[in-house]
Amino acid sequence: MSRKQPISLPSRMLREVRKVEAEARADNVQDVGTGFTIIKLKRHQPPLGTLVEGKKISALELQAAAQIELAALSVHSGGILRAVDLQRVDHGRQGDNPWPAHVAMAVRNYQSWQNHWSAEHKRTRNPMLEIIWCAVVDERPISVIAEECGYGRHLVTRGIIAGLRHYAAWANMITGTQADRWLGEAAHVFDRRLV
Repeated sequence: MSRKQPISLPSRMLREVRKVEAEARADNVQDVGTGFTIIKLKRHQPPLGTLVEGKKISALELQAAAQIELAALSVHSGGILRAVDLQRVDHGRQGDNPWPAHVAMAVRNYQSWQNHWSAEHKRTRNPMLEIIWCAVVDERPISVIAEECGYGRHLVTRGIIAGLRHYAAWANMITGTQADRWLGEAAHVFDRRLV
């Protein structure tokens, strides 16, 4: 009978495991767990956290994500947001809009952006809207989004970054040639197949 041989791991992976364990001990965490567990948990964190830690997105993309999340929450909650506000916010409105001005603007921007990507999905099966929803609102890990959409993690990561930048340009958070470039890049992340 053969004994189980110890698994030899690449030295780079072992260094990463030891580094993660040392960081956890330095933070005075009582139950550190194994380095593999910590690395596994880091891989399955919300996608925006992963992208921020990897320095792939900046404050502008986070602002776009916050506006998307605010719009989704406001539309979903409906009148609940009004009850939580507890103060009368007029801003010169005619009384037909139940939200404060910044929330109404976020909802208007998101609905316009959503209509654009819905039409693009009908024409080319571009999954940008679904990927941004899963990343920002549902906060699913990138690997789960990639598995559900049928694209690779790298392409989904590029899609999340491009989608947030497209929203920032669409909502006039950025203007000029940078906005034009971001609008163009988002359309070409996924292959365009006319249906």
